[in-house]
Amino acid sequence: MLKRLIGLCCVLLACMGVSQLAAAQTVDEIIKKGELVVGIDLTNPPWGFLDAKQEPAGFDPAFAKLVADKLGVKLRIERVTGPTRIPFLQSGRADVIISTLSVTAERAKQVWFTIPYAPNPLILIAPKDKNYKQYADLKGARVAVPRGSPQDITVTKFAPDATVMRFDDDASAQQALMTGQADLLGGGMLVPGALNKMNPGKDYESKIVLNELHMSMAVKKGQSDLLQYLNTLIFLVKQSGELEQLTQQHLGVPAGTLPVF
Repeated sequence: MLKRLIGLCCVLLACMGVSQLAAAQTVDEIIKKGELVVGIDLTNPPWGFLDAKQEPAGFDPAFAKLVADKLGVKLRIERVTGPTRIPFLQSGRADVIISTLSVTAERAKQVWFTIPYAPNPLILIAPKDKNYKQYADLKGARVAVPRGSPQDITVTKFAPDATVMRFDDDASAQQALMTGQADLLGGGMLVPGALNKMNPGKDYESKIVLNELHMSMAVKKGQSDLLQYLNTLIFLVKQSGELEQLTQQHLGVPAGTLPVF
């Protein structure tokens, strides 16, 4: 009986080891699999959205396709939202997250970040005729933000007299501003232009700069092989001009000088 129990424990430990190894994605494993699974939020134009044919479009899907092409594998996009990006990665449902994930100290405890691939300063957005210039002006104002986002954290900290309206994704927060449920929206530098295309006549513009953020890819903690490859790839596509071309094409702004760490 004792021998059987010992044998069963050995089998269970072996299975656990296999499971752990299977979860540790490397570049060679991805190439062997023939597929790169990337988590992307498709409710956040121009970064990620569904086009008229309901196909993924925008900067993040295009950048993910570039990464997959460099690896010589197919791209499979897993749709995520702001709150589900990191859990998708941690649970093994995605190899990489490329989804306007800004680098923060808190997130760095949960995932490993690549060097940045795009800039995205966060701002507070409102119609042109609204007079918001500083945090003190937000007293009593309704500010729509994605739940748990850097803009949520910043507004909560520096504008305690504002009413923070938290939503599960960027699209819902944007809708709150456009329908008049919110007075301001916390979003990226490209959001005013996108909103003005969707809702002409409001003349949405930047009112207050919240954070100077940069977007990075994220991999599961411990995946040093994949992280090294992705950092090298970012360096190479910056040098070749491919990253600049994608940034201009999809975001309409220069990539600029991106920091490294």
